[in-house]
Amino acid sequence: MTVIVAHKANKRSLLLKYLREGAKVIEFDVARRSDGALIVRHGAETASHGVRRMIMGYGYLLIEGRDPLLRPSTLEEHLSIVDGRSGVWLDLKSRGIEREAVALARRFGVKEVIVSSGFHHTLRYAKEADSAVLVFLGNVQYRPADPVKEVELASADGVSIHYDFVDGELVEELHSAGYKVAVWTVNDPAKALELANLGVDYIITDVPEKVRNVVREA
Repeated sequence: MTVIVAHKANKRSLLLKYLREGAKVIEFDVARRSDGALIVRHGAETASHGVRRMIMGYGYLLIEGRDPLLRPSTLEEHLSIVDGRSGVWLDLKSRGIEREAVALARRFGVKEVIVSSGFHHTLRYAKEADSAVLVFLGNVQYRPADPVKEVELASADGVSIHYDFVDGELVEELHSAGYKVAVWTVNDPAKALELANLGVDYIITDVPEKVRNVVREA
């Protein structure tokens, strides 16, 4: 069965919305702040591209710590809101935070903890810290020639890949080797149903309630 993951709940209001809707797993981005605290960072939401996007993003970083409406929550604050009511998917954006992030999630009663990262060592250390944690090679935006080898090189339990690069062969190869497939970010319910029919294990989406209406969850 396919599990629906509520995507990018970095804002408190969105986290509360997902919890009210009964999300089984909620994802947020985790980074280390300059003072050492772990935070959930949502960054600038802009449709701009190239240099303009970079400038706007940098400007956001300059003001987010000064504006209370933009100041990111700490991971601890977010987990205290979750309070064990859902699983959490931690997309780790900084190195060296995996053990602390996983330990915090467990401290706040989270039973299902999933970690994704593009850093192989991050995944390995997260698994060493807690063998029950699922770890995914994250943010894959290409079609791996040998997906099983990529997952094995990362010491991961599966791959988190953009849906454009997913096909039945990839899903079958990974499942045959005992690995899982997560796809992102799927906001079209029809596409979500198509991917669920391929057998993907997780669908990460900004509209979990709509996707749940067409995809049967485990």
